[in-house]
Amino acid sequence: MVGSVMQKAFVRVLVLIILNLEFWLFSFVGLLILGVGPAFRATMETYLNHGFNYQLYSLKESWKIYKKYFWTANLHFYIFFAVTVFLFYDIYISSQIKTGWMLPIMIIMVFLAFFVPIIGLFTLNIESVFEVKFTDAVKLAISEFFADFSGLWKFVAGIIVILALTKFFPGLLLFMSMSALIVWCHFTTKDWINNVEGQLE
Repeated sequence: MVGSVMQKAFVRVLVLIILNLEFWLFSFVGLLILGVGPAFRATMETYLNHGFNYQLYSLKESWKIYKKYFWTANLHFYIFFAVTVFLFYDIYISSQIKTGWMLPIMIIMVFLAFFVPIIGLFTLNIESVFEVKFTDAVKLAISEFFADFSGLWKFVAGIIVILALTKFFPGLLLFMSMSALIVWCHFTTKDWINNVEGQLE
């Protein structure tokens, strides 16, 4: 029993390490600027294809996914990235204005600054699962955000834990953090995804 649990834990850690190293390899292939978006897509689809069956993982397969979605993944990534940066910049500028009427505006902008990247990750997950247009994927991601609160809170709690562990153990950024983010995103949204698939069927 203990041996089985240890083996299962070892396999999961091994898969996270494989995915994380692939993520950074593909990110640096694109010199980071053009690599992070397609690296996210390739890592997500590779995980969705094989789960924790590490024997089936192939760099060649991941590379094909990376090349296939190179430009579209970059476009989608930078849409969310640009909006998020704009919101955080607005929050910084607004914080310099010391008036009471700015408070509700600041609250809205802080909410949006965290809402947008979450929608970006949900959109990535949806695009990797379904053959849908980007605009439809965004609509589904927004619907998921407001419809599946239990999955959302699990997702947010998991992200906080991943960020906290990465802060205390920076080496995790190289070996596990990014893949853990991707796997956790899919795990916490799996029920909602299955529900959508059931409705489509």
